[in-house]
Amino acid sequence: YDIEFMEKFNEKKKISNISFPEMPNVGTTLKSIMTVHSKKELKGPDKGKTKYLIRPKPDPKRVEETSWLTKEKIEEETMRPSYNWTDIGSGNLGKVFVEVLGCDNLPNLDAAGTLGDKTDAFVSLVYEDCSARTDIIADCLSPRWLPWMRRAFIFNMMHTSSQLFLAVFDSDENSICSHALVGRVSIDISNFQTNSVYELHYKLYRTAQCARKKNFGTIKIRLRLELEDERTLLLSNFKWPQSVYVNTDRQKDYEVIKKTVEGNFDMRRYNPISIYTFIDELLENLTLYYYLEDAFASLIFWRGKSIVSLPVPSYSTRSLKWVDVGFPIHSSVAFICAINLVENPELLPSFCFLCIGWLLLAREEWRIKNPNPWAHCKSFRQLLSALILGKSSMGPLKIQPKENPEGGSNSWDKRLEEAEKKAKARAKKYVREQAQYLKDMEEIGDSNEDLAAREGHGFPTISLAGLPVDPKVYLFPIQQYLRLACVSVRVLKNIIVWEECYLSFWIAMISFILSVVCFLIPWGFFLKWTSRIIAWVAFGPWMILLDKFYINHLTEEEMTDEKKLEYTNKRKKWLDKQKEEAQLAREKASKLRDFKQYMFGQRICRVNILKKDRYYDVPLPTSSASVYNPKSKSLGELAMQEAGYHRKRVNGQQLIGEMIPKIYENPSTEAPTGRPTKKTDLLEKGSPASFYDGNDSYSAAAIKVGSIIVGAGAITWFGVPLFVYLVRLLLPE
Repeated sequence: YDIEFMEKFNEKKKISNISFPEMPNVGTTLKSIMTVHSKKELKGPDKGKTKYLIRPKPDPKRVEETSWLTKEKIEEETMRPSYNWTDIGSGNLGKVFVEVLGCDNLPNLDAAGTLGDKTDAFVSLVYEDCSARTDIIADCLSPRWLPWMRRAFIFNMMHTSSQLFLAVFDSDENSICSHALVGRVSIDISNFQTNSVYELHYKLYRTAQCARKKNFGTIKIRLRLELEDERTLLLSNFKWPQSVYVNTDRQKDYEVIKKTVEGNFDMRRYNPISIYTFIDELLENLTLYYYLEDAFASLIFWRGKSIVSLPVPSYSTRSLKWVDVGFPIHSSVAFICAINLVENPELLPSFCFLCIGWLLLAREEWRIKNPNPWAHCKSFRQLLSALILGKSSMGPLKIQPKENPEGGSNSWDKRLEEAEKKAKARAKKYVREQAQYLKDMEEIGDSNEDLAAREGHGFPTISLAGLPVDPKVYLFPIQQYLRLACVSVRVLKNIIVWEECYLSFWIAMISFILSVVCFLIPWGFFLKWTSRIIAWVAFGPWMILLDKFYINHLTEEEMTDEKKLEYTNKRKKWLDKQKEEAQLAREKASKLRDFKQYMFGQRICRVNILKKDRYYDVPLPTSSASVYNPKSKSLGELAMQEAGYHRKRVNGQQLIGEMIPKIYENPSTEAPTGRPTKKTDLLEKGSPASFYDGNDSYSAAAIKVGSIIVGAGAITWFGVPLFVYLVRLLLPE
């Protein structure tokens, strides 16, 4: 590969996985004004109804039938399955199927809007190391992307925490200006279930980093999640997510990708407003005090109750009936732990780890009990089942539109609003007290000052050698530290509230394991004997001998040059090794960056893996979820689909290899080697290979074969002698 690469180095064209559709010439303002986009039908079955021009093009298979459609027909066509898909990305943990269906109530960003020229909308999608776009629908504030248009994408997953970023833009391809951002949304797919089809509605905002006072329309998508192996997906979280970047050549494309991921407000650049925003965010976290106060009161006064299913005998049916009963589990566990800890202080380490795991479980239960179904998360029990059994214990979700009890939602929101109001009132009170305190101190200071005249009673001017200094020199580092603090708090908060459900699960699981391990360790015995050894060794009379024969003679002058040289050489070797490792890491990163720029483009945009936004987008109550019921297919149809029929494969920007990196390429077909198809459960009854239901990976198959061999050996080694002994016992000679 290295020789082939060097031979083609000078002739090789750049490879770009950002397969954007060709930007059609949406026309000048005059053409947009002159184009008729709607008409009233004068004859036929749709007589008297208004029909709309389908943009950018009608269905190639039904040109006359789909050139003009009524509003009802457009909505019906929008919900049909997409014709063609774009399979994009480098991951192998799962697939995210996304269809952009439409937008509503978009603002008009075109200058000639009063004359009929309207927003030319397209949607940009960014997921991990890849980016894609839909077709452009010109002059429409409520666009719909129909099945024959470019709207369907399959993103390959590399990490469980990755977010799907979508943004709506007003196309300005014929202008030197960049495409105008209408609004964006970030979708957390980590808490979505497999075998479910989601129809999601989101509000569009222009940023997720600072206060969002106004939305700019809504977007509707259809989403489905398909995981290869849930146990593998869960275990992949032990590997810290690598930084992911998307490269491109054109400045406009770079700005589209960057705004899709971050919005139109860059918090990394110096801006005094960003400093106030970060401080405001840190003050908002004071609401945690009221959450803790409420939780502590519920724990101490036995208010909180968890639903427990208990078997109750039914005399009418003469069987056991499971009844849900509210029981204060958390208060009971706290009481048992407290009384045992008082009697056995050596259980303190075990108790500390137990508290961490139990706190995460309590927070998970708090989310599960939320009346809003879109605020739920994957439960500890569900993830534990995936770890042990290899698949989740929870089936597909069914959520109806507006499935959100008003009473429960309002009471929940009121609790949050009251906590936020109390936090803000407390912060304002603190600011007033500090202002009054500074004022009082200033008056006290004035009374003790010298009577000599003093110029300038305001704020001093920052200067150096008599020249004024830009405040940026001092304020920008403060801004960076505040940003780091806010991002760290966001990540920690997401783990505690189960936004990062996989990381939360592992922290809780490891905490429980360490709690059991610490419980089995005899801390009292170790502490007692460690104290005895220290007391006898460090405070005994033999310390006189140590002082007389060793300590007094241990001076710097008596250290030989040989020992000094040995110490210096060891330290130098350690420093040289650290420098070499750091240099290799820098060279590797530099080489990887250069190769990505050569292959994909000079402009680089970083894509966050962990959730680091201040605000998160939650589906609107009009969203829904239903069971995914695919149609059965023949062996030929299923094999063609898994081989990429009606799918365009585009590799991601993930590079592998040390010497000369190359693009990671996914297999051309989903079917494993040696098998006709992967999803045998979708085959029609009686179809060839429908009897084969082995979906095991190579590692799972190896474990099964190994288990059979070990079991057979154990039976042969122990079972045969036991059988012979029993036969001799029953049939004596």
